[in-house]
Amino acid sequence: MPIRRGLLMILLLIIVFPSLTGCQKPQQIKPITIKVSYPSAQQFYKMFGFAFQKSHPHFEIQVIQDEPGTDAGSFDTEADVIYINGMDQYKAAIEQGKLRQIPPPLLNPSTNEGDLSPIVTALLSSASEDGRYYALAPTFHSEALYFNKKLFDEYNITYPYDGMSWSDVFALAQRFPAEDKEGNRLYGIQMNYYKNVTMNYILKAGETENLSYFDPHTMKVTMNTEHWKSIWSNAVQAFRAGVVYDLGEELDSMKHPAFLTEDAAMTVSSNVLAYNFEPFSHFEGGTMLDWGVVSAPIDPLNPDTSNFYEIFDFFGVSSISEHPEEALELVKFIAGDALNSRLLAQKQPNYGLPAVTEYVHPVGERDLSPLYSLQANPDYIDIYDKVDANVLDAFQSAAQSVLDRLLADELTLEEALRETELRGQEAVDAAIAELKLKQQGN
Repeated sequence: MPIRRGLLMILLLIIVFPSLTGCQKPQQIKPITIKVSYPSAQQFYKMFGFAFQKSHPHFEIQVIQDEPGTDAGSFDTEADVIYINGMDQYKAAIEQGKLRQIPPPLLNPSTNEGDLSPIVTALLSSASEDGRYYALAPTFHSEALYFNKKLFDEYNITYPYDGMSWSDVFALAQRFPAEDKEGNRLYGIQMNYYKNVTMNYILKAGETENLSYFDPHTMKVTMNTEHWKSIWSNAVQAFRAGVVYDLGEELDSMKHPAFLTEDAAMTVSSNVLAYNFEPFSHFEGGTMLDWGVVSAPIDPLNPDTSNFYEIFDFFGVSSISEHPEEALELVKFIAGDALNSRLLAQKQPNYGLPAVTEYVHPVGERDLSPLYSLQANPDYIDIYDKVDANVLDAFQSAAQSVLDRLLADELTLEEALRETELRGQEAVDAAIAELKLKQQGN
């Protein structure tokens, strides 16, 4: 009986050599150290590090406190995971070959949950020429149109709705009186512009509709077009009606924003505002608003997209990492671990909306989906990323002077557009010349 004889031999081996079975001591696993570049070790551990190590006990995190660089070669670090601040730096890191290409960012392929928002993936892939991914992001920022339900109800005005254009917003603002029933100043809309206020409304509307007033390659100003004329016409009508708050913070710096004090019915602001209504109500002079939110104003020609999504924090795997697979595990955890992302959204909502929008922390029973209901426009370019702010500010100041003359009936709209292009170009040329002199002096 050879089979029985074989079984007998196995039993004898188990009895004679017990160390070959369950009595054998488990082999110690040596922890893998993952180095991370980040400006603050304390902050990284608090937000991501401790939670990751708890769920990955065979990993150790070592934070290299590096300020996010702004110069070429600033990504030269021994870190396995590189932190990058801003889209421009993300693009630079890709161009310099500092980041390893990573698989499409499906965080939990075995389920239908935990995928990064299409907004985030569109922005991540738009940075590279090949459309591939070289980093992930834990959060993103957006804008929306907030409104005061109490004021709309008081004046029997229909609430704002998703998909409004700036022309619609200006028209809705004009339905409010310039004074409330007690004779106090009332505005249809207020935004947090600090200077050149009314001009910034016009530029914001143009930016929404994918218009450019300045070519960063030729340094030429363009404003005298039919499309710009339409935007100016709608905005100027609202300005003259007195329903657009245009004092600016420089003239009114000690007051709370008019929207938060119920002196303005609408505002366009970031996702941060949604989480700050309740804290503001505890300030002196603060009140708890009954507010609503809809999508940010849209371009009528591209109603499903928005130019106002932004990623500030990127995490990528270094191209020279000795532990690329382990580094990627950390990057994926940062971008969308279910438990940690939900806790972060709850405890630090001002950090941004979670890249996995399933984890967005609600504010009461309010639906916050208008903050991420539109698609991202991956082709949008923020002109401030391409042109020195001093140059753009010079144009805005010159344009504001012309707009003021238009509002004072010293110019027609056609004259104002021509004058803005002329005076704006002069201001831009002077600012560029001044920058060159400063650079030569250095």
